[in-house]
Amino acid sequence: MKYIIYTMMILLLSVFSQSCDKFLDEKPQLSAATPDKEEDLRALLDFESQINLYYPGLIELGTDDYYLADVDYGKMLASYQEAYTWDKEMLSMDVDYWRLCYNTIMIANIVLEGVERLQPIKNMDIRGEAMFVRGLAHFYVAQLYSPLFDKDTDSPYGVPIRLTSDFNVPVTRATVHETYKQIIDDLSGAIPCLKDQASEINRPSKRAAYAALARIYLSMSDYVKARYYANESLKLNADLMDFNAIDPTPAFPINPKNVEMIYYGSTISASSVLHNSTARIPKSIYNSFADNDLRKSVFFKTVNATEYAFKGYYSGRSASYFAGFANDELYLIRSECNARLGTTKEALDDMNKLLENRVRKGTFEKLVVSDTKDLLNLILNERRKEMLFRGVRWSDLKRLNVDPDYAIDLYREINVNGKIKRYELPANDSRYLYPIPAEVIMQSDIPQNPR
Repeated sequence: MKYIIYTMMILLLSVFSQSCDKFLDEKPQLSAATPDKEEDLRALLDFESQINLYYPGLIELGTDDYYLADVDYGKMLASYQEAYTWDKEMLSMDVDYWRLCYNTIMIANIVLEGVERLQPIKNMDIRGEAMFVRGLAHFYVAQLYSPLFDKDTDSPYGVPIRLTSDFNVPVTRATVHETYKQIIDDLSGAIPCLKDQASEINRPSKRAAYAALARIYLSMSDYVKARYYANESLKLNADLMDFNAIDPTPAFPINPKNVEMIYYGSTISASSVLHNSTARIPKSIYNSFADNDLRKSVFFKTVNATEYAFKGYYSGRSASYFAGFANDELYLIRSECNARLGTTKEALDDMNKLLENRVRKGTFEKLVVSDTKDLLNLILNERRKEMLFRGVRWSDLKRLNVDPDYAIDLYREINVNGKIKRYELPANDSRYLYPIPAEVIMQSDIPQNPR
């Protein structure tokens, strides 16, 4: 882990006031490697490349959101080919997926230590934002390098929990239960310090913390708590975009400052694979959208007569995926949880409200579903369509595979030297747990994941 800390020391001495998007205001510079003013803490949290744009591309690489043409697959780096085909060893694993998350965690720890050192500070939302950032970054690490949370059985293969900037503190793996407890403690602890809605979409808020907890509890199959936090966020703002008002012709039709936006997060990690100039949408996904479904023209562009690419990023620009939070996800979470908990009317109400804002005006027909299983199937199908390239598919596959009714065996077929080679990832396979990069194992001596 020490090489991660050394990288951070360089980052802390750098100038990072330059905004990378027009909608993100310019931020003040950090005055020193050890922040000694409240403004320095604010500057660290506004370090967009490390706070809003660090998310690991690996979380999308192994999903069935996309496929690659044979010729594009052949041009990819070995590390991308291994992730794409679910290679068991993944000897070329890129350490950046791990490093960037822990860089972000380090920044959060420096800020939290600064808050304690500089007490009293004027803006306690700084503390809340740092806790949010640390909790969310640990969650991204856990989705890649830890098994699915199981409330009945703990596992020793959690991730290292870093709560200090002191790199002399030994690196050890927490259990999965300990990992998720810390993630939840950070996000829950952030809430009292945060504003209901932040002044800028790239800063955390109560809405964002509630949304993050809803996503996390859904990944844990805790439907009562996932519903509760989705509802708490929607109490503060439940607006949805009317897709009838979106012009589908621009390269990226969705404005990031839309009414659904809760928290902005995006990434170009693994973009040589996931960029829409390369990644293609499976026909089964494209054809699942009805002709009156406006998402079909807002989300996709036609590449040729048989191929489609994605353009409906909530980031409003080219990305590997949108990693933030928006209200549409919360409607889907609350609807799924209500269906699973037997409150079908509420589940249907959320689905009807969402879909009414997604189809061509005058063509919406209110859903009427009496069978609970049919309703859940409908909700999960809509989640599959709405949440493309949102960084949640890998987690969804892991949690849904536990239920035989929703388990999916993935496969890819690639033409290699004139022969079709088939690669498979069965449901619940050990390869859903990515190997920790070799450099991390060598420097920390933590145990490797079993694959």
